Amino acid sequence: MIELVIKCESLEEASTYLSAQQYLNLLQDFYSALRNSRKHGSDADVLKTVDMFMPDLIAAIAHNEGAY
Repeated sequence: MIELVIKCESLEEASTYLSAQQYLNLLQDFYSALRNSRKHGSDADVLKTVDMFMPDLIAAIAHNEGAY
């Protein structure tokens, strides 16, 4: 059994630590999709990719709905 203890000053700080993997996953997915649209698509495809990820990025930045 593995027990992980995270000591934080506030609930918000703990939430940030616990959501770190979700933030990383979001950024990796965004990077991959953006790279593919730049490499294989047009400027319009790049804009569609940004538009597709924008709600998740805004939620992650706002810290109010979780990362993903």
